[in-house]
Amino acid sequence: MHRLLITAALALMSTLAQAWGADAHQTVATVAAGLLKGSTTEARVRELLDDIPLPLAAVWADCAKGIAPRRDFEYATAGQYPECLPLETPELIAEMADYVRRNDRQCTLYGEEPCHKQTHYTDVTLQRSHYRPGLTGTRPDDVVGALRQAIRVLQRRPTSGPPDYRGPREALLVLVHLVGDVHQPLHVGSVYLGAGGERLDPDQQGFDPASNTIGGNSLYIAAATATPAAKLHGLWDAVPESLRPAHVDTAWLAEARQVPVDAGDPADWPALWATQALSAAGPAFDGLVFSPRQASRWTVALPGGYDARMDAIKRQQLTIAGARLAQVLRALLR
Repeated sequence: MHRLLITAALALMSTLAQAWGADAHQTVATVAAGLLKGSTTEARVRELLDDIPLPLAAVWADCAKGIAPRRDFEYATAGQYPECLPLETPELIAEMADYVRRNDRQCTLYGEEPCHKQTHYTDVTLQRSHYRPGLTGTRPDDVVGALRQAIRVLQRRPTSGPPDYRGPREALLVLVHLVGDVHQPLHVGSVYLGAGGERLDPDQQGFDPASNTIGGNSLYIAAATATPAAKLHGLWDAVPESLRPAHVDTAWLAEARQVPVDAGDPADWPALWATQALSAAGPAFDGLVFSPRQASRWTVALPGGYDARMDAIKRQQLTIAGARLAQVLRALLR
């Protein structure tokens, strides 16, 4: 891939209003890149990723969603997403298709999501204070399991089960993205609701699939407080201009340097990160009023001051995610 093509495409990215995929993921990667600048780890990352800068690597796993298994693993979204343009070369499309082919239906499906899409989230009920395997909404290949697997590949340790990473480069491409996802509160914490809009605890009461709001994807914001049909999850995915990568400055990097490094085996860190994100998910649902279920969805009314509260949590989570991405890369690629 030519460096000029990448430079031009990266310039396009600053104009995007894409979800916690382009803007937010690139902010996380930009924070991490700033913290790693001049280090041996920066050189090791560049060696593995070749011409793919860290902010571009941060969107790779979302761009891979454009591979269509029902169309013989063709890349079906060419030209649709500006952040993916520099990845739309024959060689890089083939690399994404290879990843999706190995991770399409090789897992226990959670609904109808292909395996590689399931790795972007988990759905722990808000009543829990810690992420723990076996809770409702968790899976061996959820965002925590997929991160753990990627870390073990980069540690050159044995792995088993999905997702299947071809090697350190692919594991790194996915890890850079999923570190962002595991810090988005609604990618970890989820509310489970009854037919009347009442909160349920599936771990205590038993899991009814109809109660699953899928991390807020089945919660539609009341027209009085947002554009009709807007999903709560999408509201949390988006970031304001002030939180986009162009605004990562020395003050923001100084803030990220204050994030403590987790102790122990880096392969165990993703569960700790999910627990922290779960604590941030509680305030994301405070004060929300849910309607009775309508078909498979609920309407949600937001309280006053919700946007300011949400943006403060987003800033916190993006900062922590960028710091932790740098920390885990330092631990793995010295």
